[in-house]
Amino acid sequence: MTELLKNYVGGQWVAGSGEGVTLTDPITGEALVRVSSESLDLARAFGFAREQAGAALRALTYAQRAARLAEIVKLPQARRDDDYAIATANSGTTRNDSAVDTARSASITGARRFRHRARQSTR
Repeated sequence: MTELLKNYVGGQWVAGSGEGVTLTDPITGEALVRVSSESLDLARAFGFAREQAGAALRALTYAQRAARLAEIVKLPQARRDDDYAIATANSGTTRNDSAVDTARSASITGARRFRHRARQSTR
């Protein structure tokens, strides 16, 4: 049986109960992992998001938020060659077509716009 992934709920990693749903590789059909939100305390998760995470985000300036987004964008950029291979295998497209999809998934344009607006707000 495949691994049951944990969920980040209320500041900690918690596994859902039950068998969960199996996520499979769309090309090979291989079972990759299982996920479950059964029996999770969603009220606690939402409360944590509002009170802890929301408060921390609101405490940041636009420039600080932009810097965080710029860091997030680096993650998919660092593994873009893997993403190209996955996109090409899934759809049979060329590397250039896959590159467009990969760039979109990284939301590079959105992060750049946010960073630009943040810079303007600090002037």
